[in-house]
Amino acid sequence: MTTTLRSKIQAELAWTWTDHVDTLPIVDSNRLRMSVDLPDGDAEGQADAVWHASAESLAADQSTVYELDQLPQDLFGTTVSIAMAKVKAMLIANTSTTSGGYLLVGGAPSDAWEEPLGAAGDQIKIPPGGCLLLINPESGWDVTAGATDLKIAAAATAATFDMAILGVLDA
Repeated sequence: MTTTLRSKIQAELAWTWTDHVDTLPIVDSNRLRMSVDLPDGDAEGQADAVWHASAESLAADQSTVYELDQLPQDLFGTTVSIAMAKVKAMLIANTSTTSGGYLLVGGAPSDAWEEPLGAAGDQIKIPPGGCLLLINPESGWDVTAGATDLKIAAAATAATFDMAILGVLDA
């Protein structure tokens, strides 16, 4: 089977901030926009694999570990294992609406994948309704033996999330 992947990463933060001086309105209205297209392939600035999950749920203080070199995905009528060699982008959206239902990303107990996080044990906290978007479209972050596991934990209360990873397959 021959597959082709076309992907686009977009983010935007827009605002209109109004103040009044005497009777005159002063307005700061602008946006910061970022958009990257990644054509199919395994070179710089390309991606050839995507993995995604929706409505993942964790009980309070529960965690799950995603092994980036063997992500199961129901695709094209069968279950396949997606083995990422590089991660070009990752989006984790905390769909929880309960106060305190935040996610902790990172800090796997062994074989931790910490490429975008920094030091061993580092974690990023995603509050309810928040998201984490990591992008390294050119070279990507390596997934190597001994550094494959991405831990996601629910802290305090139960949490739900959606997640997508865009990357390059292990050859």
